[in-house]
Amino acid sequence: MSPTGEMPWRENVETVRQGYEAFNRGDIEWMIARLDPEIVWEDAAEVPGSCSHGGIREVRAYLESFAQQWEEIRFEPEGILVAGEQVVALVRMVARGRASGAPVDARLAHLYDLREGGGMRVFRVRTFFDRQRALEAAGLRE
Repeated sequence: MSPTGEMPWRENVETVRQGYEAFNRGDIEWMIARLDPEIVWEDAAEVPGSCSHGGIREVRAYLESFAQQWEEIRFEPEGILVAGEQVVALVRMVARGRASGAPVDARLAHLYDLREGGGMRVFRVRTFFDRQRALEAAGLRE
């Protein structure tokens, strides 16, 4: 049980779900408050120039960069699955490019690793365009 008396998996799911709500309303600070100081956020391997963003400062800059690249962007969770202290979020990204105006409607996955630290803290996020690979990385199947 967590300090709040909830089952850890339920708290993990809520942290992830609320993170998407916060991002979609532009509340990056809410997200930052739930990250472990040693957070690592990994881009999808298919993204040109993909890399890992390490630490709060880099992850904050990465999350804030979405507003510079996209005129509109939303991540809509379609399913949130638990595998121990990992959470796989199957999401739909709906966006419009700032420079091109091109619409994007893509399905992808985020694999979250969480641990205790004054509440559940996200310490690693991996992005996958191939949802099946995200599920396999967490030991799950679709």
